[in-house]
Amino acid sequence: MEQISKAPNLVASTSDTYCCSIADSKIRESKLQDVQSLEDVTPSEAVNDDELETNYFKSAQWSPDGTSLLASNADNTIRTFILPPTLLQSPSPITLTPYTMHTHPTPINCLASYPLFTLSDPTTTLYLSTGNDLPIRLTNALSPVPTPISSYPLISPTTEAYCAPSSLLWSSPSHFLAGTDCLIALFDVSRNGEGPVSRMRTIPSKRHKMKGGGVGMRGIVSALSMQPSENEDAGMLAAGTWTRWVGLYDMGGVGGTVATWSIAEAADKDAGIGGTGITQTAWSLCGKYLFVVERKSRGMLVYDVRVTGKLVSWLEGREAETSQRLGVDVFEAEKGTEIWAGGKDGVVRVWENIGMTEGAQERSWEWRAHDDPVTSATLHSSGTVVATCSGQRSFPSLREDGSDSDSESDTSSHSSTAPSPTPDNRIKVYSL
Repeated sequence: MEQISKAPNLVASTSDTYCCSIADSKIRESKLQDVQSLEDVTPSEAVNDDELETNYFKSAQWSPDGTSLLASNADNTIRTFILPPTLLQSPSPITLTPYTMHTHPTPINCLASYPLFTLSDPTTTLYLSTGNDLPIRLTNALSPVPTPISSYPLISPTTEAYCAPSSLLWSSPSHFLAGTDCLIALFDVSRNGEGPVSRMRTIPSKRHKMKGGGVGMRGIVSALSMQPSENEDAGMLAAGTWTRWVGLYDMGGVGGTVATWSIAEAADKDAGIGGTGITQTAWSLCGKYLFVVERKSRGMLVYDVRVTGKLVSWLEGREAETSQRLGVDVFEAEKGTEIWAGGKDGVVRVWENIGMTEGAQERSWEWRAHDDPVTSATLHSSGTVVATCSGQRSFPSLREDGSDSDSESDTSSHSSTAPSPTPDNRIKVYSL
């Protein structure tokens, strides 16, 4: 790899607090925070099977003001880490401890920070989260209790059951979008306890044998992203599905359908990187290029939205052949667009000058950040700090015995690599 000198410097991490089972991590966490109520609890007391799993990090993201990290763990908890102002001045890596911990009753599918999040103004430190069989929740990240400020039910009109969104996106400070099965729903934040103000079907009819009679795209909307816009008008909304379709919608998702197309042929035949479902879509700052990320894929696709479905290039060597969501981040540097992505091998890879060349594009540089899959690699808005998190579903006792490959199918589907003896469930912050 070129420019090896770019290897970042570790400035903070969660240490080994979560490098264990969920039950053990609760004890370690309580001791770090000097909470005595859990001091005498042992892992063998009242521990259910779910708490024997490792407490890996599912995702992490910077707050919009760049002061905090919001992370989702396997124990159905959202943790807020406030980074100290002296982060880059410490002579040795500091240990991060959560400022708040919000435990949800069900697994967390999505997490989205409020776009006007400002740490100095507690009325703005909000985030959206979704779980199974529950309304969408709006919660204050600084609140000591996980009680939501507002909730927004998304209910199927035919079954009257909760629809579990697989994607969330703030379209403005007053509205947000939620993606679920063949549906994109628009919510008004001020309408607490109410459902969506509008519903946009991605196909005319779910009951038709074809995709709505050949129109639109069928499948669960698993990714949403908004095209950057220089004027006051909202850009296009890009939606991706587990069925490997991409849809573009006008006026920030409240207008008509601009285009829909399948990426299967482009990923499998043209690029040869594979994939089994879209996990993320992202835009370049200029709004011309759309990046499509899939699970079980060896790369990423780059489309020029000025020509519907035109594949410009693809990024090779991502090493993400796993069912686990491995997030990527797009950063606009002085020399062009960069994409930062973690792999199942614990390596973070960087592609520079995206959109400048056609065809296959190899990574520009890389470094090993973790010993387990990197579930998020997110760059600070300043471009001087990058945060990563890692982990995968497994059971510590099985890892130590070396028999992880014989465990549940979900475990093996997350990663085909042999796990390390001790799980690497950490958040790490690096200076560049």
